[in-house]
Amino acid sequence: MRRWWLINLSIVVTFVALEVIGKSTFNQTALGVNQNNKPLLIAQNYSRTRIMPLGDSITGGEGVQNSYRRLLWFYLLNAGYSIDFVGSLQVNCGRRPSLPDFDLDNEGHCGWRADQILARIDEWASKTRPDVVLIHLGTNDLGSGETPESTIEDIRGIIQKLRYYNPYVKILLAEIIPSCGSLERKALFNAQIPTLANQTNTYQSPVMVVDQYSGFNLSDTFDGCHPNDTGEWKIANRWLEALKKVL
Repeated sequence: MRRWWLINLSIVVTFVALEVIGKSTFNQTALGVNQNNKPLLIAQNYSRTRIMPLGDSITGGEGVQNSYRRLLWFYLLNAGYSIDFVGSLQVNCGRRPSLPDFDLDNEGHCGWRADQILARIDEWASKTRPDVVLIHLGTNDLGSGETPESTIEDIRGIIQKLRYYNPYVKILLAEIIPSCGSLERKALFNAQIPTLANQTNTYQSPVMVVDQYSGFNLSDTFDGCHPNDTGEWKIANRWLEALKKVL
C-alpha cells in the first residue's frame, strides 16, 4: 500500500515539474530569451515610410517634365529604402508624366499658394498620414503680392496641421529655388526659413531646412521658372541627402 502511494506521489510530482518547465519555456520565448538566456531575434513588421511631396508646380512637374519626384523615387529605391509616396494627385499639372514608371502620388498643386494648401491640408493629411513631408512652397505667394511674413505664417500653419494627424511627422522645409519672379523677395523669404524651422522644430517632430536655392540657376529651368532635367536632378539630390538623415 505504501509503495502505491509513493508511485502516485511521483507521478504527481512529474506532472507538476513538466507544467512548470513548460510555462518557463513559454515565458522565455515570449520575452525573446532562449534556454541560454541569450536574446532571440523576433521578426517585426516594418511598413513603408509614407512621404508626401507637397508644393506647387515645382513639385508637381510642368510641361513634359517628369518632376524631381521620379528621380527621387528611384534614388531612394536603389538606396534600399522602403517608401511610399502619398497624395491625392497622380498627375503632373493635369497630365501624366512622359515616364509614369514611378509612384505618382503627390500634392504638387500647380499655381497654388501656401494659404490655399493650408486650407486643404486637413483633407489630404487625414487620409494619408505622412511620415515625412517635403515642403517647397512660396513661389506663387511671392509672385502674387503676398509678403514673405504672411507666407511663412501659412507654412507654420501647415506644419501644425500635419502634426495633428501624425505627431511624429518629419518636415523637410525648402529654401525655394531662385526662379519665377523677384530674386530679392525670394532671398527675403528664404532668410526666414531657418527661423521658422528653429521655432517649430521638436525632438518628436523635427523640421529640417533643405537649401534648394544655392547653386540653382535659370539654366536649370526650361521656361525661366520650372525645372528642366538638370534642375530636377539638383532638387532630387538635395531632397535625397536630407532624407538620408531622417529615414
